[in-house]
Amino acid sequence: MVLVFASALTWVVTGPSGTARAATACTAALCVLNPSAADALYVHPGSLQVTGNILVNSTNSQAALVNGTTTVTASGGTIGGPAAPAGFATSSGGAYSPAPTNQPAGTDPYASLAQCPASSACPTTPSPPFPSVNHISGNQTINPGVYTSISSVTGTLTLNPGTYVVTTGVTISGGKLVGTGVTIYLACLTYPTACPTSTSGAFFTDQGGGKSTLSAPTTGDFAGLTLIADRNNTTAVTVSGNGSSLTGGGAIYTASGKLTAASGGKASFTRAVVDTVETNGSNSSQLSVIPTTGTLSISVPATAGLGSAAPSGTVSAALGSVTVSDGRGLATSTWTATVSATNFHTGGATSAETVTTSNVYYWSGPATATNGTVTATPGQSDASAKQALSSSRTSFTSTGNGNNSTSWSPTVVVTIPAAAVQGTYTGTVTHSVA
Repeated sequence: MVLVFASALTWVVTGPSGTARAATACTAALCVLNPSAADALYVHPGSLQVTGNILVNSTNSQAALVNGTTTVTASGGTIGGPAAPAGFATSSGGAYSPAPTNQPAGTDPYASLAQCPASSACPTTPSPPFPSVNHISGNQTINPGVYTSISSVTGTLTLNPGTYVVTTGVTISGGKLVGTGVTIYLACLTYPTACPTSTSGAFFTDQGGGKSTLSAPTTGDFAGLTLIADRNNTTAVTVSGNGSSLTGGGAIYTASGKLTAASGGKASFTRAVVDTVETNGSNSSQLSVIPTTGTLSISVPATAGLGSAAPSGTVSAALGSVTVSDGRGLATSTWTATVSATNFHTGGATSAETVTTSNVYYWSGPATATNGTVTATPGQSDASAKQALSSSRTSFTSTGNGNNSTSWSPTVVVTIPAAAVQGTYTGTVTHSVA
């Protein structure tokens, strides 16, 4: 008897497409635009993790400083600017990975982006005074528009898709802010007139355990942009306090403002173009900038032969490499791979010509290879943990950070029924991931 294994499945999740940039513009994942500030990039302490390049424009003799036992990391990229390497300082065990290199400054990649109210992505401007939203408890949903302020203390405040212009600030203090296809635009009290030069305008603050989970629009003028500040608005975007988190789900653009994580707060974006950047107050303060390629996929062997055996016997073989590639660029990424099977048949698929899935066993074994920051857990660590594929089984689970991949080589074991007739049996084993 010969059993033939066939496997084929691909699951793809597509994300927002990129935006073309001018040749002289900063192309880094993190662009720190200030041309002269001391400590334009300042980690003291905390964590700054970037997938891709970090470019710091400042020509100051101390353009960047990492203080404390932490490392500024540009995974798969470079760290640099016109002041590097000498102007990228460290103290008390701080480090950069990789080592900074001298690079030319880059221009603002969003310099030509039409700002509100000129952009077609901006809401129609009502007559002032603009309304305020003060969400206290329970669940509330609001629509795109121009607001004086938005706040959430407890419960969940949901933003319908669109652009939200705010003239004084957004404060999330213990509550939740959620929205899909959303851009928050930080203006000034002069709106719809642009902020005067070097004006402290609307802020965004997530504190006291507040959790903001947003995703950017995928079409329109603000595609891929979660937070935009008027180019003259100097006020910070801040996440502060243990348990506080801001998942941008898109890019942040604040050409004159600071991006800050403090006292254990965590923030992540797919790109950051900011005046300055800082983490402070706690080693657990974290900023992550992880571009997304928008794809979670799985590759599997096309076919595999399991060999031959007599009735009441057993066949077993490794199927070849299965690989899950997670290119979604998430600050915290999770996935679960599952496996299922059909019955194996020969001839006319009568009872004697069928090996049912209750006789087909699977074990994933350990990961054979991983790339990126990832913790992968097998569904069945060894042969003693094998499971019948009479129902769908977990093959592997993973938690990670940024783009990563995991491979394993599973084994299928088939017990041949005593009544099975001679023949070549074929069936399908399907892997999927979500």
